Amino acid sequence: MRFRQILFPVDFSERSRAALPFVLSMARRHGARVTLLHVIGPPMPLYADMAALFPNEFDYDEAKAAIQERLQHIACDELPKVETTCEVDIGLPAEGITSCANRAQADLIAMPTHGYGVFRRMLLGSITARVLHDARVPVWTSAHAPEPSHRAHPQPRLILAALDLKPENRRVLQTALELARDAGATLEILHFSGEDETDARQFETRSRELLNEIARDDMMTECGDAGVIVQASEAGEGVGGSVRRAVLEKRADLVVTGRGSIQEDGPARLRANSYAIIREAPCPVLSV
Repeated sequence: MRFRQILFPVDFSERSRAALPFVLSMARRHGARVTLLHVIGPPMPLYADMAALFPNEFDYDEAKAAIQERLQHIACDELPKVETTCEVDIGLPAEGITSCANRAQADLIAMPTHGYGVFRRMLLGSITARVLHDARVPVWTSAHAPEPSHRAHPQPRLILAALDLKPENRRVLQTALELARDAGATLEILHFSGEDETDARQFETRSRELLNEIARDDMMTECGDAGVIVQASEAGEGVGGSVRRAVLEKRADLVVTGRGSIQEDGPARLRANSYAIIREAPCPVLSV
C-alpha cells in the first residue's frame, strides 16, 4: 500500500509533536504529500437561555492567520523536504477532519488519540473516535505517545497484524503485508483465542490459506515468510490487553487491524475489539 496524500490534524499538543517523526517517516517512505490541518471550534457562549444566545467576540480572520503561520513553522521545522499544504478550517473538529480528508483525497489520516490521566487507557478522545467511525481511509493512531511506555520506531521493524476470521481481514492482512514489504519489516499475524484449541488450529490454517491466496493474486512471493501466532488470552485480560502484552513481548513497532466493514451507503462501524486495540496498544495502530 502506497500512501500518496497524508492528512495530519494538528492541535499543537505534546501528542501532536510526538507523532510528527512518524508522519515524516511515512511521507518520505511513500513519497507522500502532507496536509496539516487545524480546525477552530466555535467559541463558547457567554450565556444562553430560552430566548437568546450571546457568543463571545472572536476574530476568526486574525486567529486563522496566526494558526496558518504556526502550521507553516511546523512544516518547515518538522517536515523538511516534504511537500506540505497548511489548512485552517472553522467548525466541529471531527467533521472538519473527515471533510478535509475527502477534499484533499487523502489516503491516510494520521492523528494521536486523546484521553487524559488515569482514564487514558479507558477511553479514546471523542474527536479520534468519531474520525475512526466516519473516515473511509486508513487511520493511523498512537494512543500512548509520548508516554515512557510508548515504543515504536518511525520506520517499523516488526509489524503485528491483529486478525480474526472475518472476511474483511483479507484487506487488513494485505495492507500489513504491503507495509512490511515497503519498510523491509518482519510481519507476524496475531490471533487471540481462549481454551478452544480447535479455534486456534482453524485460524492458523485459514491464515496460511489467506497468505497463499494473496501471494498468488498479487505475485508477492515473500508473503509465505510471515509468522502466524495464536496466543491465548490471560484470564480477564481482554483483546486490548492481550495485544498490549504481545506488543511489549515482541517489541513490535506497529499494529495493523480492522475497524469494521466499510459500507458504500454509510460510515464504517468500529468493532469493540478494534476500539480496545487502538486504546491499549503501546505502539501506533493502523486501522483499515
